[in-house]
Amino acid sequence: MRFDGLDLNLLVALDILLTEQNITKASEKLFLSQPATSAALSRLRDYFEDELLIQVGRSMKRTPMGEHLAIPVKNLLIQTRTILNNKNKFDPLTAERTFRIMATDYTGTILLPHLNQQLFQKAPFCSIEQLNATADAEKQIHKGTVDILLLPKMNLLDEHPSEDVFHDEFVCVMWAKNPLSAKEFTLNDYKNAKHVVTRFGNYNTPMFDHWLVRNLDFERKIGYTAVNFTNVPFYLIGTPYIATMHKKLALQCAEYLPLHICNLPWETPKITMSMQWNNYQANDSGLIWFRQLICETANMIFK
Repeated sequence: MRFDGLDLNLLVALDILLTEQNITKASEKLFLSQPATSAALSRLRDYFEDELLIQVGRSMKRTPMGEHLAIPVKNLLIQTRTILNNKNKFDPLTAERTFRIMATDYTGTILLPHLNQQLFQKAPFCSIEQLNATADAEKQIHKGTVDILLLPKMNLLDEHPSEDVFHDEFVCVMWAKNPLSAKEFTLNDYKNAKHVVTRFGNYNTPMFDHWLVRNLDFERKIGYTAVNFTNVPFYLIGTPYIATMHKKLALQCAEYLPLHICNLPWETPKITMSMQWNNYQANDSGLIWFRQLICETANMIFK
């Protein structure tokens, strides 16, 4: 189909080319040969009367026109996808759809198994694809690469709609035979102990350190650095280490591990877990239904 002389199928190619800035990677995502992808870029260059992508050394960079088009083209495709998803009213009993959620392993352990059960019961032909949260997770909603972000409220973008899902708080966790478990736990105990902390991918410092340094003016002694939240308790067993964990996850882990849980020796803010979706997907009937299911599931297990 053409619009003002442009083959609209080329917009998909344009979006991927401007995102990847690499012919080989773009061709893989488009399921086209490299010559076919190069031909698509040539046609786009003719239409926009601009190079769009130029070779700089061994890589390609967007021209000013390419930069100008990148976000509008992506938003247009998100809107188009929403229109197509709404061609028929969403019927959970017959719909076939995959909902893409970006969340940490914490939410994946606490909420998503229950959500998966509810989805299977109410929409048996739909499924969930969980993506690991990255350092730029909030940008994935802006790009339209995921349907839902499930992250702490502080990590979400202001320009897209969001809704609070559930609340949690931080506690201190240690091996049940840790000598600190037999006494009143103090701030000096916290400062002097070695800690198991969590660091994700490109984050340069453990997640909770930001709050500690900013509010208590000290840095923890690190005994072990884990790559996700759910592994943390395993590294406490048989050691004098302690960890700062989400209470809901700590309580769940304590059901099968010999752990001692106590309050932190100072008042800490509660954490609000929220979901966010792209502005242009606000009227997607399937996502409206799915967001409601997320809230209903959270209310059911966290009431």
